[in-house]
Amino acid sequence: MSVTVRFKFMRTGPVRYLGHLDMLRYFQKAVMKAELDAKYTEGFHPHQIMSFAYPLGVGMETYGDYMDLEMNACEDAEALMDRLNAVMHEGIKVTEAVILREKALNAMAAVAEADYELVVAMDGMTDGECMSVDGENAYEVLTAAINELMARSEITGGKSGKNIRPGIRLLECSRCRENKDNEDRETCSGEFRLVMRLSSGSKLNVRPADVFDKLCGTDAVNESGIRFKVTHLYRMEIYGNDKDGRIVALNDKAAE
Repeated sequence: MSVTVRFKFMRTGPVRYLGHLDMLRYFQKAVMKAELDAKYTEGFHPHQIMSFAYPLGVGMETYGDYMDLEMNACEDAEALMDRLNAVMHEGIKVTEAVILREKALNAMAAVAEADYELVVAMDGMTDGECMSVDGENAYEVLTAAINELMARSEITGGKSGKNIRPGIRLLECSRCRENKDNEDRETCSGEFRLVMRLSSGSKLNVRPADVFDKLCGTDAVNESGIRFKVTHLYRMEIYGNDKDGRIVALNDKAAE
């Protein structure tokens, strides 16, 4: 009896410039090279039954994305993870693997929300430059802009023109120099970290770039005269719903 294995993976460094189809082909070749017992479609052009939770944008790094692979048989998901990692190139690594319960939604259909981190700098700062005179004020401006944006009941964003405010679940700012947990990521003391949890999927899909654009268009930012730019963009986690409607990470076996 076939089973579906969900792999959580990270993508960092130069490979972040791969497009979604390139990532798909990369994983297909990795599965073949690792000699995993993947299940294939029937017909004249069989291909692996594989799906990704949420296509990665070109240039986006991730520490929490997911790929589902249907297998003819599997008893040890972690052993599959080790075999895949043995053939992976630098910058792509599988960090977890779980066998899904029968009739679970595939990764793409299960997506409900996603976490992002944007590293933001004042436009015009050089790499490695520390806090300038305006740096301390910039943090206050960003905080005021967040409060202004989150106080609105309606925010029109994206090409669809939909109200994206209900899809902004979380929006916070911190100074990068205060974060001790993520020292491996490329930041300097004159930068700020925006943390977002946004609705994702077919019902309401909110892009971090749209939220950042709206943030830069607030009165708080416009009146300050400070301009901001995104220097790095990370997707940290993707979530689905359990049977009771609670938000859980897609590697949680309770995810629908």
